[in-house]
Amino acid sequence: MSLGLRADPTNTSAVISVAGTDQVVITNASNVVATTFTGALAGNASTATALSTATGAAPVYGARAWVNFNGKQNVSGVVEIANTNRFIRGSGNVTNVLRNGMGDYTVSFAIAMPDANYCTTVGWSISSPSESYDGSCSIYSPASVLVSSVRIFSSAGASFSGVGEDAEYVAVAIFR
Repeated sequence: MSLGLRADPTNTSAVISVAGTDQVVITNASNVVATTFTGALAGNASTATALSTATGAAPVYGARAWVNFNGKQNVSGVVEIANTNRFIRGSGNVTNVLRNGMGDYTVSFAIAMPDANYCTTVGWSISSPSESYDGSCSIYSPASVLVSSVRIFSSAGASFSGVGEDAEYVAVAIFR
C-alpha cells in the first residue's frame, strides 16, 4: 500500500492519498478543521467505527440519509394540501420530499443507495394539543423502496386504517 501527502496550492487543504485513490482532506479555515472521506473510505463501517467516540465492540453505522420535515407546509413554509414539495427543517443526502397525497410522501436521495436493501426508520407527530392520534408511519409499499427514493405513509387512528394524515413533524432516517 502506498501513502502520500500533498498540499493543495489552491486553498488551505492537505490531501492524504492511500493506494492512490482514497483521500482524507483536512481543511483549515478560521481554525476549523473538517475531514472528508472519498473512494473506498467513504461509507466504510470500519472507518465509521474508528472515527466514532462510541464504546463497545458492536460496529457503528452512520445514516446514509435523514430528513426532518413538515408534512403540512410547502417549501415556502405555507400550509398547503396540494401535492408539492414539503418544507425541510434539516436533512442529509435528501434533495426533496414530495407530498403524493394525505400523509403520503416520497423522500428523494441526493446520492442513490447502493441497493434497495436499506432500513428506513420513520416517525411523526401532530404538535397541536387539540389533536391526539395513535398512528403509525411506515413504508408505503415494498415496491416504493428504490435506490433513489423511498415512499412513506403516515396513518391516523388506533389501527392502520389506510387514512393518511399530514403531520407537522416527520423524521426519516436511512441506514445501510
